[in-house]
Amino acid sequence: MQNGFADLVVSGAMFSLMFAMGLTLTADDFRRIASAPRPTIVGTILQLIAMPLVGITLARIYDLPPLLTAGLVVLAACPGGMFSNMFVHIARGHTALSITLTATATLVTLFTMPLWVRFSLAGASGASDAVEMPILETALQLGTLTILPIGLGMLMRSRRPSSVRWETWLSRIAFVVICLGVGIDGMDRPDPPTAEFLTSLAPVAWYTLAVLAMGILVPILFGIQAREGVTIAVELVVKNTLLGIVLLTQTLDFVAIVPILIYMVIQTPAGVLLLVGWRILARRGYVAAIPTLPTENVESPVLQRSL
Repeated sequence: MQNGFADLVVSGAMFSLMFAMGLTLTADDFRRIASAPRPTIVGTILQLIAMPLVGITLARIYDLPPLLTAGLVVLAACPGGMFSNMFVHIARGHTALSITLTATATLVTLFTMPLWVRFSLAGASGASDAVEMPILETALQLGTLTILPIGLGMLMRSRRPSSVRWETWLSRIAFVVICLGVGIDGMDRPDPPTAEFLTSLAPVAWYTLAVLAMGILVPILFGIQAREGVTIAVELVVKNTLLGIVLLTQTLDFVAIVPILIYMVIQTPAGVLLLVGWRILARRGYVAAIPTLPTENVESPVLQRSL
């Protein structure tokens, strides 16, 4: 984005969105790592290591230009978000695991995302001239947009439990502001990125197939139960894409978000398809039965409204 005021407004909206996420979290969401280490570890490794490697591999195979490479890798490195938590909860997946994976990956992303982008562009022709994403500055910006507001939200909830009622309207307003800011920025550009859109279609499609395959097969290989496995898969598929959009538009160029914009159309149907497929298999007895009621003690206002 070229407008400094617009950058400030969108950054404030992203801060508010992450603050709202913090209002839905408690320390117990992180303590669950010790009580269910295998699904948490497998899901976190897939989110933070395996998916970025898939994004880098596809960028190299299709010889994407630097900006689109950065966009695809940022997409792959984005953590899950509140939508993945809601989808899992509505379908009676493992809600606590979903929240834990989202919280853990979000906090670690500020270290991993800039490193993956730098690694993906190493040695690429023209990358040093077209793309510059300093690791420390990017990590600081991500920390300002994630860890700080999430921490403040968790602190607010611990001091004033009634503050969870703010989450609904805060999340919705922030979402609308970010979408409007990005849309206005796109309309200000004289030429739509049609060529970049066409170039990104195939890599994003293959990335989606890879995410679905790994999300389904890897938990099976590690002997993880179907309910936890589909939760991991949904966390991989339904991402906090707004975080990637805000980061890229403020550090690089609007063109870099094209892969993310394409994926945003795909991720919700793909996540829903995973959960519907799991429920069908469970009802027919191919996997463990779906619990009659959620077994986790989840206090998130987002998730409680889904009941």
